[in-house]
Amino acid sequence: MSTSTVDHDVLPGVGPPADEATAPTPRGDQHAEDVVDARLGRPPSDVLEATVVLEAWDGRPAQSAMSAARELVSPDHEPALTGSRVDPSDRQERRSVIAEGIALVLSILSVAAWARPLSRELGPRALEDAIRLALPLAVALQWALRSRYLSRRDGLALLAEDGPSCCALLLLLVVAIALIAPWGRVAALLVLIWVGGTVLTLRGWGLLYAVGLLAGTAALDREHAAYAALGAMAAFTILLCLVAVLTRRAPTDRRPGGLRRAVLAGLIGGAVGVLLVGDPSLGWGVHGVHPAIALVPSVLGSFWGGYYLWNLYEAIPRGLSGVPLEHAGSAGLAGPALGVFLGAILRLVGTTIVLSVIVATLGRWTHGTDAVTVFVAFGCAALASMMLSLFESLSLQRGALVAIAAALAAEFACRYFVQWHVAGGALAVGAAVGVLLTLPALIALLSRSGRVLATTLWIQ
Repeated sequence: MSTSTVDHDVLPGVGPPADEATAPTPRGDQHAEDVVDARLGRPPSDVLEATVVLEAWDGRPAQSAMSAARELVSPDHEPALTGSRVDPSDRQERRSVIAEGIALVLSILSVAAWARPLSRELGPRALEDAIRLALPLAVALQWALRSRYLSRRDGLALLAEDGPSCCALLLLLVVAIALIAPWGRVAALLVLIWVGGTVLTLRGWGLLYAVGLLAGTAALDREHAAYAALGAMAAFTILLCLVAVLTRRAPTDRRPGGLRRAVLAGLIGGAVGVLLVGDPSLGWGVHGVHPAIALVPSVLGSFWGGYYLWNLYEAIPRGLSGVPLEHAGSAGLAGPALGVFLGAILRLVGTTIVLSVIVATLGRWTHGTDAVTVFVAFGCAALASMMLSLFESLSLQRGALVAIAAALAAEFACRYFVQWHVAGGALAVGAAVGVLLTLPALIALLSRSGRVLATTLWIQ
């Protein structure tokens, strides 16, 4: 879920084009004018936009930035509402959403098909242990990569610059996992396959990645071919990742995200992965294709909801254009930020419900994936994951860590103290706690679009 933060290198592009006639700006603060011109490439559309630039890029306190911004915008200047300027690479990435969705479904179905042949060769418990280690590690690496590289413009070029160090760290991690236990080799290969898929989908090669997984799935059906097939899929994925990154290698003046923030994002993502595998009633690797098939509806719902959150990038600056500065931070349930957020939730929940009904109806074809509580649990987990991702995107990492820690504690309590005999019950309770802890804070923040604009804006 995958999903989806705000790019620190992007500032709102609302206002008149640079070649339009605009009133001359006073020269009272030449440094402030130079900073705004350098970051926007045009005169500011209003006082709010200039204030945000000076706060974010010149490090000025709010009052000082506001005073300087008033000098840069003529009192009789009327901001014109035009379409936001979206980078061509953004358009290309958003157009590839259908291909990414298809690749995502094929990937999940392929993993579901691995359960039986891998269990046959390794034993169900060994496969369960491998998945319970590999899934949290893979999610942690995915979140860390998105935070530092992949959520940013020229993300693959930035990753290429740090390629040697990233490859060395990944190699050390994989070797350490492989040495943990006999099933460690399977866990290491799964981590490589899943993390590599994140890079490939961003590159636009998600369908090619899915085809490779399908080919590997066919090879897994042969007797005593588990390690060879997984190794071939991992080698194919990593080789394709190297080509994907190296072909995007180019000089760029962008900078990767902060290392500390990437580490925190990895911790949050890893905790989300632990939440998913922490409920033994789901039977990862034990109940065959059951968990993976039941996961499809919530994953697609999360995919659509996270994709819709990209609209924050355009909706908030457009909704605030021409709004007086003193009213920009006022709370309102009809604001653009909250509207996009609620729309993302409706898409996630609606998609999950509809697809869950379809999968449950086809229970015989899906090998008995018909427990309603399992679909509810995965739906709650998807909703919690999206909200935690948005928390991390808005630089609220501490709040996200507190929320996911409480969710894990609730899941642990249900597992060891309540001892429910409900499939997915512990996961549902833990994820619900995460949602309850993040939802009020997000509503309070997103109801004030001006505050969101003044912090960060680029959904991961």
